[in-house]
Amino acid sequence: MLDPRIAPHTVGVTGRLVQVSAVTLAATGASVGAAFLLADTTSRLLTEDPRGPWTPLAWAVALLVVRAVLLWLRDVLALRTGTAVARQIRRRLYDHILRLGPGHQWPGGAARAHVVAVDGCEHIRGYVGSYLPQAIASVAVPSVLLVVIGAQDLGVAALIAVMLLAVPFGQRYTSRLLGQRAAVHWAAYEAYGAKVSDSVAGLATLAGLGASSRRSADLAREADELRAATTATMNVSLTSYVVTGAAMLLGTSGATLLAAWHAAEGTLPAGAVVLVLFLAVECFRPLQELANYWHEGFYGLAAAAAVGAILDTPPPVADAPDVRRAAWLDDRPGPPGFELRGVRLRYPGATHDALADVTAHVPAGRTTALVGLSGSGKTTFTALLLRDRDPDAGEVVLDVAGRQADLRTLPLAQLRRLCARVTQDVVLFDGTIRQNLVDASGREVAAADLDDVLRQSQVTEFLPQLPDGLDSPVGEGGRRLSGGQRQRIALARALLQDAALLVLDEATSALDGENEALVTAALHAHAGERTVVVIAHRLSTVAAADHVIVLDAGRVVEEGPPDQLEARGGAWAAMMAQHREAVAACR
Repeated sequence: MLDPRIAPHTVGVTGRLVQVSAVTLAATGASVGAAFLLADTTSRLLTEDPRGPWTPLAWAVALLVVRAVLLWLRDVLALRTGTAVARQIRRRLYDHILRLGPGHQWPGGAARAHVVAVDGCEHIRGYVGSYLPQAIASVAVPSVLLVVIGAQDLGVAALIAVMLLAVPFGQRYTSRLLGQRAAVHWAAYEAYGAKVSDSVAGLATLAGLGASSRRSADLAREADELRAATTATMNVSLTSYVVTGAAMLLGTSGATLLAAWHAAEGTLPAGAVVLVLFLAVECFRPLQELANYWHEGFYGLAAAAAVGAILDTPPPVADAPDVRRAAWLDDRPGPPGFELRGVRLRYPGATHDALADVTAHVPAGRTTALVGLSGSGKTTFTALLLRDRDPDAGEVVLDVAGRQADLRTLPLAQLRRLCARVTQDVVLFDGTIRQNLVDASGREVAAADLDDVLRQSQVTEFLPQLPDGLDSPVGEGGRRLSGGQRQRIALARALLQDAALLVLDEATSALDGENEALVTAALHAHAGERTVVVIAHRLSTVAAADHVIVLDAGRVVEEGPPDQLEARGGAWAAMMAQHREAVAACR
């Protein structure tokens, strides 16, 4: 069960693998040495040798103790080797997931990637740390011992060789089926793990909807499917154990009987019969131990396929081979403006364009509002500005202080340092408010700057209500805070990045009207220092924008200053009229 997809994961740990294999072979060597000594002990007892059996017996016991120590050392080294491999794979996975970026759409949900990164790496750890070294021993040890046994009796060596070859040939008939069962088991495990993760994360939602019982029934059904897949795998795996056990029994017993027959005929010394018995056992022992790692082997290969599927997924956007850093952006010469020129974008698997022939302008240093019905293309528009996606046609041009460049000609790392975003679905990390703010900024933050940001985002309003102020824990995902508090912290975190472009996608949806107005006023107070793009369904949030772009079904209906658009009596004017009517009706 060797797979070339495993090889890249062993780069950097080859020395560790050699150590595990060497210790495994040394432990087997100690067993073989003990076998020779025990054979000598038996021979002395049978022939009543005047030297007595105690000296070889003592050495045999000593070698068996050495073997026990070597097996312990093997397990320790195997664990360390596998852990190093798992850590290396996780690092590659996380780096690649970062390259996939926010624009990547996970088939089956992002929770599956979590299962691969955690459990999948653990399966590969067992494969590399335990299965591979034992596989090496299963080839090397019998090859050497057959030569030793052949020097005693070629017929016995031939019989053992036949039984040894029966193991891989017999298992070949079950390996394909077992591989298929392991793949089915991994798919069931991956789906079940992802659903459990989603259920735990959405426990409050399930309880609120009264759907916890239905979800529990679904989980129980999928758990039963996982149990059935596991049982099917173990049933096939049992066949491997039967094949190995039968070959070992027939090989050792047959070799011993044949050696005894030859001894009776006088063609083999009587003491050699015991030696053949011990060496035959040692020939089969590596294969027997390898059978103990069949699960690590098959599950490791199944997990390697899942890891490979992620690593082989091309990012939605990537740097061109000849991309060069734009030195004129390093010193932040000013807030950026953007031009979308004939842009068209369709998501994979979609039947309609998300944006179709869009030409629009986002002025530098101003607040631009993107408005339109759900599904009109607002979030896709910002995805192009942030370069989460590249257009299928047309271009998105960055304009900073008169210098222009297509976004695709700029390094992603440099471009994304210019940008910050706050979305409706706020993600806070388990820790304190201060950690969420300062750690995410990636730089040392002066106390005055932190206080200024906290005031702008209205975080200072609720800090006195918390037991430890900025050092209060937010809980997993920010569960100890209200939705509005989480949004304000997320906004403060984005402001601390001091990004030239700030994208707010329903970033104030959880704020009340008063706090929303205060936050909006704070953002306008820094007009000219950064470019702000706002998406909001509440027109009160975007009414004070400097520039408005109205989208409908992936097309720009109109754009311009809000007062001019209202004077035209078009789509924006109709929206504002409906907004005022709704406000008046509420009053």
